[in-house]
Amino acid sequence: MSMDATITQGAVEHAFPARGGAAERLRFLLQWAVLAPSRHNTQPWTFEIEGDELRAYADPTRSLPVADPDGRQLVMSCGAALVNLRLAAAHFGHATSLEVLAGHRRDGLLARVRLEERSASTPETEEMFRAIPRRRTNRLPLDGRDPPEGLVTSLLREARREGAFLRPVEQEQRRVVADLVGEGDGRQWSSSRFRAELAGWTRTNSSTRRDGLPGFALGMSDVAAFLQPLLVRMQSRARAEADRDRRRALGSKVLLVLSTQGDGVAEWVRAGVALQRVLLRATAAGLFASYFSQPIETPALRSRLADVIGDRGARRSRSAAGDVPARLRARAARDAAPPGRGHPPQDGAGGAPPRAPRAPRRPGRRRGTGARAARRAGAARAAPRAPAAAGRRGGDAALTGGLPLEPASSFPAELGEGAADSPLMKRNAISLELGSEALG
Repeated sequence: MSMDATITQGAVEHAFPARGGAAERLRFLLQWAVLAPSRHNTQPWTFEIEGDELRAYADPTRSLPVADPDGRQLVMSCGAALVNLRLAAAHFGHATSLEVLAGHRRDGLLARVRLEERSASTPETEEMFRAIPRRRTNRLPLDGRDPPEGLVTSLLREARREGAFLRPVEQEQRRVVADLVGEGDGRQWSSSRFRAELAGWTRTNSSTRRDGLPGFALGMSDVAAFLQPLLVRMQSRARAEADRDRRRALGSKVLLVLSTQGDGVAEWVRAGVALQRVLLRATAAGLFASYFSQPIETPALRSRLADVIGDRGARRSRSAAGDVPARLRARAARDAAPPGRGHPPQDGAGGAPPRAPRAPRRPGRRRGTGARAARRAGAARAAPRAPAAAGRRGGDAALTGGLPLEPASSFPAELGEGAADSPLMKRNAISLELGSEALG
């Protein structure tokens, strides 16, 4: 993190309304909630505050009908945002309680968080809180270094604490999983609808919008980023994308899969929670993640991925927030964007979506004193932002049962939305790749 970013974050923290009401404090904490990852950096959440209660809703206007037809990754992103909120509350001396709602609701309500009594923070909480503004999705090649000793075991335990399963993809499984990733790329990039959806969330390097994917997150020059949306729509890079991701899946030092035992909305939220905690733990150790969500977003491939991993339960959960291969990458000391370039948007930092229908009016909702406290903007736009490495993009994810770093419910690595572990990979999962970035 640069000195400027450190000073900015310190100034923001100093502004905590310790003497304000509960609603005012919750609004302040949303500055960290909106830094959660999301597929294509769509930031698909809406928050409402009433007194000491915050309600988190899925925002259908920022959904991805092609990449994430079931909304699994969307929900995982919301779960990830709740982790940030609760860590921020703990940092500022407040305990919180979380209620995850079961089943699909017409109003999109996913969970409630209540601000509780004062409580002292812990060193572990502080470490993860400090990692929130530094976490980014990395799309650059890895340099082949091994992750710190004991870190993978720590990540497995972190996921298990949240009721999810995270486990490494064994070497004998690696080639089959890599082939599934490549096949998923081929199917998706051959679809004009998929390419059009991706192009709609692609941004130029000079864009002032804080959602979507800027070209420099992919290592593109200004000219290349300007032309990218048109090229994505007009050209199918199926073979090139498949070959590249297949090589990366094979070459990653650590490939992980995150999953959950159920495939309902509540499990998707939990998967997002687990995914974000895994990502923050990895970030604190100097690692960053990238995802392989393709097998999760393609139903037929998801079933085959479950067979390879040895978890037939995962076959029932098919969607972009389900099983997703992902890669965690260790970062070297350099953390600056290219000279003269702005920093890539953090996953979930606000901004308006590309053309999307207005969300339907939610029936039977209580209007709080601070209703609609942050709709991915508001507090989101005031969110502290840390510098990101060139070629990095925050926000899209694949998570198992939960986090979209690039869509995923289960993923062999990128959290995008989720990763799977120990026993069996159930309905939701994702994959993560651990390693170090090749900077230079």
